[in-house]
Amino acid sequence: MTILVSGATGFIGSAVTRHLLAAGHAVRAMSRSTAAALPKSIGDDVGRRALADGRLTFVQADVTRPETLPAAVQGVEAVLQAAQFTGAPVEDPKRGLTYAAVDRDGTLNLLGALALVYGAPTTGPSLARFPAGSPRFLYMSGITVSADATEPWNRAKWQAEEAIRGSGLDWTVVRSCWAYGPRDAALSRILGYSDYLPFVPIFGKGDGPLTPVFVEDVGRLFSLIIADAEESRDKTFRLGGPDETTLAGFIKLALEAMGRHRPVLRIPKPLGRVQGALMQHLPGRPLTPDAVDFVSQAGAVTEADRDHLAKHFPGFETTPLREGLASYLRGAR
Repeated sequence: MTILVSGATGFIGSAVTRHLLAAGHAVRAMSRSTAAALPKSIGDDVGRRALADGRLTFVQADVTRPETLPAAVQGVEAVLQAAQFTGAPVEDPKRGLTYAAVDRDGTLNLLGALALVYGAPTTGPSLARFPAGSPRFLYMSGITVSADATEPWNRAKWQAEEAIRGSGLDWTVVRSCWAYGPRDAALSRILGYSDYLPFVPIFGKGDGPLTPVFVEDVGRLFSLIIADAEESRDKTFRLGGPDETTLAGFIKLALEAMGRHRPVLRIPKPLGRVQGALMQHLPGRPLTPDAVDFVSQAGAVTEADRDHLAKHFPGFETTPLREGLASYLRGAR
């Protein structure tokens, strides 16, 4: 099976790509720059072998540029939308780096390209199913997404989900909790403060429930979804790790895995939003008020979520938090 992965060189997309290739599938890695994508995609034996035997190919396209997408979706059995804009969660509207532009409009653009290539409508009051053999559509969403959420990231992802559900394609949505692992910019940025500070700052109380999930588990789940269309057709799965913690507890466990001992300094969120309001005008736009809200939000799966996933994929298990963190942070300096 050939799968187009949008965002194939990103943090989530690269893990998904690796697991799809390991399962024997062919991946068409979609990136805004194939020259930049190649070295990122062959950093391990799986990628190098797949490139050598022709199962890993590249296409230069951008979800924010609809004219680039029809060629990208031609001749694939599935499309997996995992694109993320540079600098997320710090939006930069002047550069088009927003959740609305990438998550919502980018998804709409992909659906539009599929409609153009496969000849079926994706919007309207009376939707017909796509012709037999049309690609499935898989979407990487977030655990806090819901119909009544007002945050820009949740609103954009919800609108993307609604478009997917109404497209007429077979679809699967995975609402993931905080995914961590090598190349995780969010956790790495927070832990980086321990390089030069005697404490690690976080915004807010850091006491809301979190069930962080190891990025390799995200990749494994998408591989299972691809392999079993019947169990995943037109379903939404909420994915989290097996251990519930808090933001403060998550940071402490990560520091412990690194062999570092630093207290967590809680910065009141209103003060953080003031800092974000000032720092958004600095070069590189390092922080915004919305980004403060994003990094301080809770997000956890429930037992009902776990049961729903286990019902459809009974052999799937997620990695314990300490084990996942230790796999790449142990002894890190």
